[in-house]
Amino acid sequence: MTSISDRPEQALEAARDVVKQLVTIDAALLTFGIAFVQNISKGSGPTGWTELSIVALLASLSFGVLTLFQIVAQTHKETGTINAGFLRFDLSISLLMFVAAVAFLSVYVIQAPVL
Repeated sequence: MTSISDRPEQALEAARDVVKQLVTIDAALLTFGIAFVQNISKGSGPTGWTELSIVALLASLSFGVLTLFQIVAQTHKETGTINAGFLRFDLSISLLMFVAAVAFLSVYVIQAPVL
């Protein structure tokens, strides 16, 4: 069983793991989107949704990296906690931008014409 003094450290570790996974998925989706945006833009589908998703993925990736920096800074402090600074704000923005990017891609797929 974990003690109460270990909880902040475990919370930071869990947040770090989540953000690393999110940043990895963001980077993969961004790479995919940039690689295929030329093929997508030649079609007759609504390309504005793909551009919005790329912008949202860039924002999610940026805030995710900022969150990782803040987690590392809090980990090296004696009294580091997940509630310090803008850590929760950056993490929330990163997650919201990721959800928005997935929603934008979903709208594009739904609206794209079937060949």
